Amino acid sequence: MEKLKSDNNYMSDSVVSGSIIEKSYENHLFDETTDGYIHVIRLNKDEKAKVRSTTIKGLREIIKETKGKTDTYIAPNTMYKPFRGVENIRQFRALYIDIDCEDGNQVWTSYKVLELVENKEIPKPTMLVNSGRGIHVYWRIINAPYGALHTWQELEDYLYHKLKPLGADRSATDGARVLRIPGTINSKNNKECKVMFIDTESEYSMYNLREEYLNYTSKGKQLEFNKVKNNTSSKVIANKFFNSYSLHMARTDDLITLCKLRNYNMKEYRNKILHCFAYWRGIYIRDEAELAKEVIDLNNSFKEPLKENEINSLLRCIPKAIDRFIAYEQGIRSGERKKVTKGMRDKEGYWYKNETLIELLDITPEEQAKLKTIIGTEEKYRRRRKSDNEYQKAKQKAKYRNEDGLTKTEIKRRNEFILIARMELQGMSLRAVAKELGKSVSTISEKLNKTYEKINYTEIKEEVANGCYLDMKIAI
Repeated sequence: MEKLKSDNNYMSDSVVSGSIIEKSYENHLFDETTDGYIHVIRLNKDEKAKVRSTTIKGLREIIKETKGKTDTYIAPNTMYKPFRGVENIRQFRALYIDIDCEDGNQVWTSYKVLELVENKEIPKPTMLVNSGRGIHVYWRIINAPYGALHTWQELEDYLYHKLKPLGADRSATDGARVLRIPGTINSKNNKECKVMFIDTESEYSMYNLREEYLNYTSKGKQLEFNKVKNNTSSKVIANKFFNSYSLHMARTDDLITLCKLRNYNMKEYRNKILHCFAYWRGIYIRDEAELAKEVIDLNNSFKEPLKENEINSLLRCIPKAIDRFIAYEQGIRSGERKKVTKGMRDKEGYWYKNETLIELLDITPEEQAKLKTIIGTEEKYRRRRKSDNEYQKAKQKAKYRNEDGLTKTEIKRRNEFILIARMELQGMSLRAVAKELGKSVSTISEKLNKTYEKINYTEIKEEVANGCYLDMKIAI
C-alpha cells in the first residue's frame, strides 16, 4: 500500500502544479511519431459544435487558444482525413476511460483506480485528468494503424469492464471519442479540467497488454496449445481466424456487400438487416447519436426505407445488448466467466449462426461467394478446396524453380542471352554470334525479339553492360 500512497501524494502535488504539467499534455499524446489529423471540438451555449482539424504542427497553437475556454475537447486518436469517425482512424495513440463521479471525489476515485493496478487487474495509467465532474484515465500506447481496431476495442472494453463499478462511461469507449482538454472549463459546474498525474516515460504495446490482460496465447505457443486434448482453458487464440470482435466487424461489411448486390432492394429484410447492422456496428461505435446516424443513413439507402419510429424502436435495445456483450466477452478474458460452446442463445448479446442468417436473409450460394464470413458449409469447403489446390500448385511450381523463381528452360534462355550480350558488346555482328553458337541468324534473331514472361534480352544486355554476371561462367 505504500506504493499507492506515494502515487496519491504525487497526484495531489500535480494538481497544485497543474499549469506546468498541462504543457506536457499534448506531448504525452502527440509526439514526433504523430501522423494524421487531430480533431479539436468546442461546444457553444446551444451545444452546436465548432470543429477544427489540425496536424501535429498546428496543435500547440490551438491548445494555447483553448486555455480558459468552455467545453473544449480533443480526440486522442488521429484520423487519416479531416473527418472524425472510427472508420477514418489513422493512428491509435491511447486507451482511455471516462469515469463519472461526484465533484470532489476525483482523488478518491483515482486512488481506487490505483488499487486495481496494485491488484494487477489493470495496467498503471500513464495520465489522470480531473475533468471537472469526473476523471479521464489514459494509457499511452505505441501508435498502431486502423488494422488494429479490434485489438484496441478489446482492450478498451476490458478496461471499461474493470472500471465500470467506479462509474466508467460506455459511450466514451470508441476509437473516435473526444475528451476534455486540460486548462479548459467544464460549463456544467464551472470547474477547470486539470492534469492530476502524468508519467512521461511509460508507453504500452497493445499486443503485450493483450497477452497479459486478455488471456491471449501468442502465435509462438499456439502449436503446443492446440496439441492438448480436451482442453477446457479459457485462453483466446490470436490467429488468422475471427474472434468475436473482428467477426462483428467483418459481418457488418458483409451486410453492406449484400445490400449492394441487391441494389438496396431489401424490403422483406430491412428490419433484420438494420437490427444486425446496428448491433454489430455498435461494437465499435459507442456514441448512440453517431450510431443512430449510420443506421439512418443505411435505411435511407434502401429503395423503401423503414419509418422513423421503427428505427427508433430498433435502436432502443442496442445499448443494453452491447453492455451484455462486453460483460460476457470480458468475463471470459478475465477468467470470471466460462465460455459458452453450444447454445448461441446462452451467450450475452445477439448471436446468430451463419445458417440462421442465410435462412433469414435468403442468401444465395452466388451471394455467399462474394461475402467474407456469412457463408454456408458448401461455400466454406469450396474455399478450402480452392485454397488447398492453389497451395499445391504453388508448391509444385516452386519445386522446379531456382531461388530466383526461374525454371530450367528459363535459366538456359537467360544464360544464352548473357552470352549473346557479351559477344555483341565486344563488337561481334549477329551473323558472327550465330556462327559462334552454331545456330542460324534467323533463329537467334527470333529469340532476341520474342517477348518472354520473365526473360527480356534488352534488359539482360543492359545488365551485362553495367557489369552484372561477371562471375558467371557460361559454356557455349
